[in-house]
Amino acid sequence: MTQPPPLPPQGGQQRPPQVWDTRIDQRGGPSAPQPPAGGPAGFGPAPQPFDATPAGAAPAGAPATAPGTAPGSPSPAASATADAATVGMAQGTGTGGGKKRRTAMILGLGLLLVIGLGTGGWLLWDRSGNDPAPKPKGPPQAVDAKLDWMAPTPDVDKEKSDRFSTPWFSRGNVVLRTRKTVTAYNTETGKPSWSIPVPGFTCTSSSRQEGGIVAVVYGKEEFACDMVMAVDIEHGRALWDRELTDSKGRKDNFDTGNLSLARGVLTVADVLEPRVYAASNGDRRKPNEYGCRETGTVVKNDSEQLTTAQCQLFGRYFVMNVDPRTGVEKWTWKVLDGLKVQNVLSVNPAVILVARENDTSPSDIVVLDDKGRLKQLISVSSGPYDFEDCRPRLLDSCHRAVVDGNTLYLPTDNDKKTTDGVYANTVVAIDLDTGKPRWTAGFDGNRDYRPVAMHDGRLLVYQDPTRDESGKLYSVDPATGKSTVFMRLPQESVAQEFTLARRGTTYFHDGRFFVVAEEGLTDRTMMMAFH
Repeated sequence: MTQPPPLPPQGGQQRPPQVWDTRIDQRGGPSAPQPPAGGPAGFGPAPQPFDATPAGAAPAGAPATAPGTAPGSPSPAASATADAATVGMAQGTGTGGGKKRRTAMILGLGLLLVIGLGTGGWLLWDRSGNDPAPKPKGPPQAVDAKLDWMAPTPDVDKEKSDRFSTPWFSRGNVVLRTRKTVTAYNTETGKPSWSIPVPGFTCTSSSRQEGGIVAVVYGKEEFACDMVMAVDIEHGRALWDRELTDSKGRKDNFDTGNLSLARGVLTVADVLEPRVYAASNGDRRKPNEYGCRETGTVVKNDSEQLTTAQCQLFGRYFVMNVDPRTGVEKWTWKVLDGLKVQNVLSVNPAVILVARENDTSPSDIVVLDDKGRLKQLISVSSGPYDFEDCRPRLLDSCHRAVVDGNTLYLPTDNDKKTTDGVYANTVVAIDLDTGKPRWTAGFDGNRDYRPVAMHDGRLLVYQDPTRDESGKLYSVDPATGKSTVFMRLPQESVAQEFTLARRGTTYFHDGRFFVVAEEGLTDRTMMMAFH
């Protein structure tokens, strides 16, 4: 595929240098050709290495010690004071008798106590100079979990329960968008805290909140998807709604749009130009000037952001690392020829799911280093991984993929149903530095398993229920794949759990395990909570 002609610069903003090189580093692997000199506006040469450590400062994570002082040793001032105390005690043994000796010893011990308190107690309680390193936690004890509550679909949705969102957690509530409402449920009791009617039919919504605000795309007519509204989920109130029109006032359908919230701005990106609004009041804003059209954004912890862009409708794709606080690009990676971005599995490290341009199934997992250079290209086109819940263009919809540090956890795919009505599979830990599997875990055999989240440094994996046996939550050692049962879900609710798990997504939040509907239901239960 040829490189599109360069776009004219937009605005007068100075852009930082960018990374064009997509070659794998010295460990080898496929490489991409370098772009021509006339690249898209906004994308420049490779940046210089960035070091956020101030001159003369210790590296991140290093203990602050005085020059020439070994880590864990007392500071020179503390040593001098302690020496003086010791000298005072020794002088008390000279001429002057027991009274002087006792007085000197008391003063010396007092000084030592002050020193110990003033230096974190290193002298009296711990000679290492730091808090004792926490001991690795062993496998948690298995818990026979109880069902806290089940939430039915709202009455206005009972005729057709087919649209559910990724839940948002806020102020002791779990908030869910359905076909016609946005409703908050108390995480302890499951009782509705508040409910906001949507003036139409919902289509999609933002996967994350910012400042307690979420966004919902809806239409006043079924499948219209031409309106957007903002909801304050901290206080349970609708903030504003707007028509989704382009710069010429034409309405568009955004049923597959990507909604992102960052820096108080809502961006609705689709195949045409993005629509940008102030999250607080809905005022229209100009789209970010990335040089190419933004197609989606994923933000992590309000401090890290990956944004995808496309130059021309069928042109080159790019992935940008952007500072969400300033909107300035840190680096840009040019997607390899013939590939398009489908999903973002992780922001830091940058782990991206790509597909061939004319295909809907993912072909490769791309791992980028902290300078935006291609680190690993892991082929998944021939399996064996399960990306069924990854919806193309909804960038952070892969809920069964968990990334922690340099490890990606994925469920495998299996199209053979067991006699229990489940698809038996395994969970694989992939080393992102090498691109190779580190271990594969099958747990208790012929069941369906899915990674859920990291908890206390261990991976939580959900074992789906069968029609006759309830599910379990396993705690897995990331280094070895060895597992222990973390939660045994109650047998009394197995029928509802089996129905919901087949069409739902799982979450772990504040010690509770949630099974939440994701697709149309035949049962009215749309959410279950266990602990």
